[in-house]
Amino acid sequence: MLLQRNQIRLHLPFAFLALVLVIGCAVWYVVDSRNAEQWLGGGSTVGLACGVIAAAIIAFEMLLWPRKLLRRLRLFPTKYWLAAHLWIGLASFPLAILHSGFHLGGFLPATLMILFALTIFSGVYGWAIQNILPKWLLRNLPAETIYSQIDHVAELAAEDAKRMLIASCGQRRTMLDVSQLDMEEMDLSLTQTIVIGAVRQAGKGRTSGRTLQTKLVNDSRDDRDRLWTAFDNIEDFLIEGGTVTSPVTDRREASIWFNRLRKDCGADSHGVIDALEELCDQRRQFDTQAVVHRWLHAWLPLHIGLSVSVSVLLVVHIWTALKYW
Repeated sequence: MLLQRNQIRLHLPFAFLALVLVIGCAVWYVVDSRNAEQWLGGGSTVGLACGVIAAAIIAFEMLLWPRKLLRRLRLFPTKYWLAAHLWIGLASFPLAILHSGFHLGGFLPATLMILFALTIFSGVYGWAIQNILPKWLLRNLPAETIYSQIDHVAELAAEDAKRMLIASCGQRRTMLDVSQLDMEEMDLSLTQTIVIGAVRQAGKGRTSGRTLQTKLVNDSRDDRDRLWTAFDNIEDFLIEGGTVTSPVTDRREASIWFNRLRKDCGADSHGVIDALEELCDQRRQFDTQAVVHRWLHAWLPLHIGLSVSVSVLLVVHIWTALKYW
């Protein structure tokens, strides 16, 4: 759940409730332990109370799952459920520690506590990256697009590059006979405009993503072979990204490669080369976005799996505790 400035008031009541609950139980536990001259365990009144409260919180936390399945019933606004899930859930771990009397105990309670700690850690990790990474994406990846559409947008970028080359220097020589070349020389004007996908500039008051821009391309027929050869070297990268070997995979190497291409071509071709470099940079940003997307979502299956395991072991722990109490 994203924690924005305008959501502080939403989180404060649940954070305050969790803090009061933990402090109240901790004071009660310390006072009773001092009177007993030892750290009390789960069999004591305060230890049992802490355990019951922690177990009730875990049960409440697991209600978020069916709550999502029943969202159409509008039982309670989701944002409140998530805020309570975060802060009340954090309170359950120190209560469980008080219940244990600062001892792991046997195999079952030790396993339960370890899995519980991992569950809390995975939840905090997920909450943290969901507050950090989206902002980082917005600032550093102006080419960010819909994750599921990355492959489609990449294919469109490759098609944009082809159309731009055709508009600036014509078809490949190997694809044309002499008569076609003559017709092309007649039809190709000195300057043409073409609409290609470009990256919006990120900054204050602007959004990020792929947009359409009209670019003016000069007559680059003198560098036809060099430009088409350059495109052959980057086409697979534009479509598939870093999974293929290409001279433009790395940003620094790509800059050197494009600068060398500019030196080999005339000044009229520099606009085309700049556009190709921009499309390659866009593809690298897509690759980075895909990695960040996995970071943003990979923790959730782990968190859910750990939560289910903790719930099952908690039921077993309660059953064995009642059986041998």
